[in-house]
Amino acid sequence: MRTLRMSLLGTVILALLAGSSGAVVAQDLTGPMAPAYFTFTLEPTAEPEGIGGDSDSFEFEVRGVEEVEIVAASDPRASGVLTTFGNANALEVDDGGFMTAATSVRLVNDGGAWSGTGGAVQAFVEDRGFATVLAVLTGEGDYEGLTLVMTQYYDDDAQARQGVIVPSDKVPPFPDAIEAAAE
Repeated sequence: MRTLRMSLLGTVILALLAGSSGAVVAQDLTGPMAPAYFTFTLEPTAEPEGIGGDSDSFEFEVRGVEEVEIVAASDPRASGVLTTFGNANALEVDDGGFMTAATSVRLVNDGGAWSGTGGAVQAFVEDRGFATVLAVLTGEGDYEGLTLVMTQYYDDDAQARQGVIVPSDKVPPFPDAIEAAAE
């Protein structure tokens, strides 16, 4: 019975995806409001500035970091000057550690601007490290009504920077979490 329900659920999902892809075809895929996937690179303009120090709760914290970078994206709407303000907390252990960060993000170019929040999780063990960064930004100016999502993953061997631009009214909300079924 469980296999049947999962197959039925899969069929429903595929049908919904097929129906929504037809709706996307009907939209203008080339206009300034078109959804898009993009990749991007970042070039720092200077060393990040911030305040670091010890904390009662964490082994190390960084407050008020400002970082300015030039974004070159495959979609020009996602290119421009990216300014990030952030705070980070870190825990260091023998040969490694873990850091979390929260940021305010603003991306500006000739067409308008994007602003919103982001977060990062970074872990490092001995000489290796990896991090995942996510920012969700709301469009302003020519980009009003759009949402830009930027993701970054990197480790010592790989780096992926990509994102999407979608109409804001099409951004799906996060569903409620559910408990795992007891086995």
